[in-house]
Amino acid sequence: MKKVLFASIIGMMLIVLQSSTAFAQKFFVYDGDDFNVMLTCTNDNSRVTKVSFSANGEWNQFEIEDYTDLENATEGGFMYTVRDGVGNRYTIDYYRSSDNIIVRGLTGGGEWTLYRRQ
Repeated sequence: MKKVLFASIIGMMLIVLQSSTAFAQKFFVYDGDDFNVMLTCTNDNSRVTKVSFSANGEWNQFEIEDYTDLENATEGGFMYTVRDGVGNRYTIDYYRSSDNIIVRGLTGGGEWTLYRRQ
């Protein structure tokens, strides 16, 4: 009986620990006509830890190359330079005042404005 009770307590502790770490990140999805971008951030939104884009119904991860803090700019925000799986480079420019991102292709050109999903 004591072993069952002990095992139950350990099981509950693992579930609580797992659920508390599951909320350690926040996800923000920005929708566009051609593709969507998901930013995974720390819980306090102080840093983007992962940038992904949707293509053919799947989320694909960008490699983050560089970060620029733009909080002191007029519109506030940040900019990340990222690379996709085939080597194309982009900037993900977040505008805090309008809560949207602008994706600019550094390799092949192009510019897309995406708006945050509610």
